[in-house]
Amino acid sequence: MFKKIIAAIAVALVLSGTALAFSYWDNLSQTQNETLTIGEGVTLEVAAVAIAPVGKVLVPAGVVLKTNDVESITLTYNVALDTAALADLNLAVAASNILIGGLADNAGLVTVGVSQAAATVNDANVLVTVTVTLAQPADVGVYDDIINQAITFTLTFTATQ
Repeated sequence: MFKKIIAAIAVALVLSGTALAFSYWDNLSQTQNETLTIGEGVTLEVAAVAIAPVGKVLVPAGVVLKTNDVESITLTYNVALDTAALADLNLAVAASNILIGGLADNAGLVTVGVSQAAATVNDANVLVTVTVTLAQPADVGVYDDIINQAITFTLTFTATQ
């Protein structure tokens, strides 16, 4: 009886360890974090690069995922003012100059979604999440041109009254 209990516990540990390892390895998005400090009325431009994790491939949204595929790459920024303002400032974030592999030819396939934890910034950090996804290309030739290419773009952060 005691041997059966030990065997059952060993099997449970092996299965749960395998499940945890696979879920960690098969993470379906890549996250990069950065902290930015800006001043009032200042526009800060940040060069952003979205690259799939090593061994993974960013694929168009909605396709059937294989083992090494990811549907999105997530970049996060903690935005703060260099000094507290008397009143909250409006925080605007925009993406521009999108390139795939250094070329603008297929940049229309890239969606850069920006979401902010708050619309204003002052003495507390505001979390800005940028999610990069690909749309389905028209044909396999375009897909072959963009697969495994770095997606670069400019993020513009502005704090104004």
